[in-house]
Amino acid sequence: MDSFTDWRELICEAFLSLTPESDRRDGFTGAVTQWQFADLSLAQIDSRRQRVSRTDRDIDRAPRRGYYANLQLQGVSGMTQQGRSTVLRPGDLAVVDTAEPFAFDFPEAFLQLSLYLPGPLLESQLGQGVPTATRVDTGAGVGAAVRHALGALSRGDLAPQTAARLAAHTCGLIAVALEQPLAADIPAVRGDRLHRAALDDIDEHLTDDDLCAPVTAHRLGVSARLLYAVFAGQQRSYATEVRHRRLEHAWRQLQDPARSHLRVIDVAVSAGFADVTSFHRAFRRAYGRTPRQVREAAMGPAGGST
Repeated sequence: MDSFTDWRELICEAFLSLTPESDRRDGFTGAVTQWQFADLSLAQIDSRRQRVSRTDRDIDRAPRRGYYANLQLQGVSGMTQQGRSTVLRPGDLAVVDTAEPFAFDFPEAFLQLSLYLPGPLLESQLGQGVPTATRVDTGAGVGAAVRHALGALSRGDLAPQTAARLAAHTCGLIAVALEQPLAADIPAVRGDRLHRAALDDIDEHLTDDDLCAPVTAHRLGVSARLLYAVFAGQQRSYATEVRHRRLEHAWRQLQDPARSHLRVIDVAVSAGFADVTSFHRAFRRAYGRTPRQVREAAMGPAGGST
């Protein structure tokens, strides 16, 4: 692979719809090796510096429910999703959700193993939400077991049935590894109390332009890292919770006869959405209908304002 255009096509075919970017166009090199294990798959990515994101548009174009567990072998990478960010160095692992926007930043040449996990398979093994963009150390304990299992799968010398069983067991090990820091760092009672306080803060400041986890954490007197960890143990991350509540706010306004004079763009802004295009996309994905359709269903075609 010696051009970035070819690389873009390769990784979208190998993984899912993505938006890669690089300052290297000609002379770009990269290679992907893949192994299939029933519903799971493993890929080894060996490439140059780049940035790879999965946008709302990518998700709409090719929705896929699942997770990628990425083990850094060489180089450094940054991972961002749902308001959380982490840096992976050789021996570190973290997970991203394919149904939510994310971004990878590879500032230098890198080598990674990436295991695809079907959503229900991983979620069924976690009593809490999946903590994405959260670093797992694979130097010892359960993390080391995950690293050794991925190494065995990438050698490609196991019988197909054996490899499929090991891949499924690796998913279970990843679930255990993801639970460790949450169980150790946050007492359950404190975590529940902090989560409720954060939800109250979100509701109070829902339409603020600067509403984000660090600002909420500052108002609550805790670190942003602790707040992210608390939400990682819940059904929704901080960012997903904010979007969910803003969409519910917009839904209520669209059905309110007293607000039928408002344009949809006004409803979007009043709910805290700065970009009306993103609002329309998120609304339709959440409710299966456009804002205008929801308003017309509540008040009839005459009540629909654009």
